This record gives sequence, structure tokens and C-alpha cells, in this order.
Amino acid sequence: MRRPRSWSTETRIKALLMAAAIGLTSLTVGTALTQGFLERVQEARILFDNTRSAAENLRADRTEVLLQTLAPSWREVSPEQPGEEIKSADGMVRRFSLDRTAILTALVYHQRYVLVVGLIGFLVAVELAVFLAYSLTRPMKILAWGCEQMRSGRWVRLPPLSRSPYELEALHEAFNEMVDNLQQWQNFQKEAARVERLAALGSVAAAVAHEVKNPLASMRIRLDLLRNSISPRDAEHLAVLGSEVDRLNQTVSQLLTYARPGTPLFGPVDPGELLVWTEQMTASSCSAANIRLLREVEADCPSLWGDAQQLKQVLLNLTLNAVSAQPGGGRVILRAFRHKNGIALSVTDEGTGIPAELLERIFDPFFTTRPEGTGLGLSIVHRIVGGHGGTVSVDTSPEGTTFTVVLPATAEQDKER
Repeated sequence: MRRPRSWSTETRIKALLMAAAIGLTSLTVGTALTQGFLERVQEARILFDNTRSAAENLRADRTEVLLQTLAPSWREVSPEQPGEEIKSADGMVRRFSLDRTAILTALVYHQRYVLVVGLIGFLVAVELAVFLAYSLTRPMKILAWGCEQMRSGRWVRLPPLSRSPYELEALHEAFNEMVDNLQQWQNFQKEAARVERLAALGSVAAAVAHEVKNPLASMRIRLDLLRNSISPRDAEHLAVLGSEVDRLNQTVSQLLTYARPGTPLFGPVDPGELLVWTEQMTASSCSAANIRLLREVEADCPSLWGDAQQLKQVLLNLTLNAVSAQPGGGRVILRAFRHKNGIALSVTDEGTGIPAELLERIFDPFFTTRPEGTGLGLSIVHRIVGGHGGTVSVDTSPEGTTFTVVLPATAEQDKER
């Protein structure tokens, strides 16, 4: 059975403060009206006693003037109705009853300003109750929203509070710190799992590549020997076999590069020379795909610290990926510039971008969206950059994608690793 939903804290605070406002207003106005009513009743009683005493010494025609002074607090009633008598000296008897309604009506009219002030005070108290309840419960609502977002798997940070109690501000800060710690821990777990998975995959890939490479080399030699001993009609089939063996050998070489990238030979590397070499190596691919390749090197860009051959492999892989991302032609821009953490190398294309759901997997080995791809290019990039103590990031949109590699500018960062 579902538990009935209770009142919210805001509703309870509003109800409590409004009840207090109603009580105070009613007490103040009620006390003023009650005291005024009792005073007026007493005054009416004194007036009646004085009138009755004076009428006992006057004739009936002379008492009429006195009796008119009793209105509106007293009203004349018939002899059958309850009331108090006034007798004249010549025996005339008149009966009067205290008109409490008329007294109260006159009192309310006389005290109308007090009632208006009380009503204004009540409205102000209601507004204060609403404001106070909102001020106290808004931080709690924000905190509840944050917890709900966390439960749904979305990382959020609560906005800073202003003019709120210290305890609520401390609670918000503690929540944000908890979110940061949890996010760091989750990222650490993801990275640890990824490293463990890649290490196991690298061991398997190295073993498989080693076992396959030798037979491929033998097959290549045999094909070369057969080239001079077959008829021209069969040369086409032999060429196809040779092409497939070369493609398989290239894939195996990439596997070995990924599994055993080798120890980097660190030294100063000129970023501009890396970009020139990349442009030369990809010139034919860019021409065939109708791609215009541009180079931009920041003025006086210092040398970076790394292995020149491995960094060439990084730029080559990123540039070929950028070319493949634009089957209809376009531009690829290579940049080298200063970065707060060292030297940055970036490769930008004008393709359609990478879908958001694939961003977390693009550096995984064997993950590719192209039928002819091996899925090792970006994995090799990630592994080489990590071995240099650098970082690689991607910024993508429907207008294009930019891969940015940040590497140390000096040998000091390499020593710290």
C-alpha cells in the first residue's frame, strides 16, 4: 500500500506562520473591539440610570427630551418584552432594552481605521510568511533536485546560495564536494578498467600478431617468386593476393605497434617540422580525396619534448582520419601553438562530426565506423600520447572535429613521470 504523501516543509511553514498571523491579528483586533464594546455598554448603562433618576421628577411631556438621548444604545420595547422601565412623576411608564447590535455597529464604524490597519498587518504577515517559507525551503528543494539528478545518473553541481542560513550553504558545499569526489572516483574506475582491459587486449594482440607475421612474410616471398612463373592471365589474381597480403601485414604491424609501442627516445622536436612531414606524407591521400591541407604554426613556437618518430605516427593517424571524415572533399588544418601545459598539436576537419554516443569509445582498440578501418589508429594515438605524459582531447560538432594533442615542452615533465 502506497504511503499517502505528507505536506511539504514549505506548506507547513506557510500554514504555521499564517496561523500565527491570523491569531495575533484576531487577538489584537478582538481585544480592541471587546474593550471598546464593554466601555460603551457601561456608558450606556450610566446614561440610562441618570435618565431614569431625572424622569422620576418630571412630567411625561418633559421626559421626552431625556428619552431621546438614550438612542441609539437603547431602544423602546413593548410592555410584553423584557426590558427596564422609566417612570415619570405623573405615572407614565416606558420600557427600554439595551441594543447591543447598535452599540457594536457604532463601535465598528468608529474603529474602522483600527480594522483596516489590522487587515494590512495580516496581509503583510502573509507575504512575510510566504517569503520566509520560500527562502528556507528553496535550498532544500535545490538539494532534493540535485539528489534526484544524481539518482538518474546525471552529474550536477548545485548553484551557489546567497543570503541563506550558514547550515544550508554548508550543506550545498558538501553536496558539490561529494559530487566532485564521486565523479573523480568514477573516472578513476573507468580509467583503471580501461587500462586493465587494454593491457589484456595488448597481450593477446601481441601474441596473435607475432604468430601471424611470420606466415605472412613467407606468403609474401612465395608470391614474389610466383610472379615470374605464371601466365599473364593469372597475374591479375596474383596481384589481388599480393594486395590482400600487404593489407593484412599492415594490420598486423598496427597490432604490434599498439601492443608493443616500444620505448620512446625522448629529445627536442620541432613542431613545425612535424607538420611539414605530415603534409608531405599525406599529400597523395589529400589530392585523391580533394582535400586541401593547411598548416598553421604559432610564431616562435618552442620545441616540444618527445619521440619524433612516434609523434609523426600520431599526426599521420589523425590526419588520415580527418581525410576519411570528408569523402566529398574539404579542408584539413594542422596547427602547432603554445598551451598552458606545454605545446599543442591539433588536427581539424570539416566533416559531419562524431556522434555523442560514440565519443567515449573512439580511443578503444578495434572500434571503428568505417568498414575498411581496423580501429587501431586512435588507440595508437592515445597510447603514444599517454606514454609522452601528454593528453589528447576531441571537440566535435556538425561543422567539424578537432583532435588536440598537448605534450610537454621541456624535459622536466618527462622526468617527473
